[in-house]
Amino acid sequence: MKTFNMIVTFMVLPVYWIRSQWIRRFCSEQKGSKELQLYPKHYLGFRRIRVEAHGYQPDANIPCIYVSNHQSMNDIFVSIAAVNRPFRFIAKKELFTNLITGTFMKMSRSYPLDRDDPRQSLKVLKQAVDDVSKGVSALAFPEGTRSHAIDMLPFKDGIFSVLRKSSAPIVPMYIKESFNERQKVMHVYFCEPIYPETYKEIKGAALSEYVFKRMNDMKEWVYEH
Repeated sequence: MKTFNMIVTFMVLPVYWIRSQWIRRFCSEQKGSKELQLYPKHYLGFRRIRVEAHGYQPDANIPCIYVSNHQSMNDIFVSIAAVNRPFRFIAKKELFTNLITGTFMKMSRSYPLDRDDPRQSLKVLKQAVDDVSKGVSALAFPEGTRSHAIDMLPFKDGIFSVLRKSSAPIVPMYIKESFNERQKVMHVYFCEPIYPETYKEIKGAALSEYVFKRMNDMKEWVYEH
């Protein structure tokens, strides 16, 4: 079944690629957001996988910064399905130069981080924070890479040093076992938002630890219930 799914995916991928190229070049951001919403419905739906969101999310009209654990490539589709508003990814630049994923990331107007160039990454993160102040939502994977495991990898502290300059709620979220190929229901758990009046009083490294603990506590709760 896995082989069959992959064959079908690669057969239809050119259609999505052409559509995304057209939308990226000639259509509005709203059109791009609607196109992105189709991806989890088609990719996960074809595999008979559904996504269930748990916990509180702020009103869909309020821009937010989401931070999520990262277990597999499925997280891209799962997060799009779970979050109740359009958003842009803060992701490694390799996803933007990849032949398959590049055009989709560019269509979403997401933010490419160069892990080998701190100055460039800082510039991109500042742009993301500026865009959030104008009403855009964003999502980051602070582990920096996929864990392929239940437990999270240590967070990259630097990203929080910039995100704390935002004025939007930071919403931690935990995706349960997206690496599990037998999983037919992807559960996404949202922690209570962290508001500016709280996180602006915390330095970058301390905020990273604080968010990690919030997400880790959620993870432990998930596996106890």
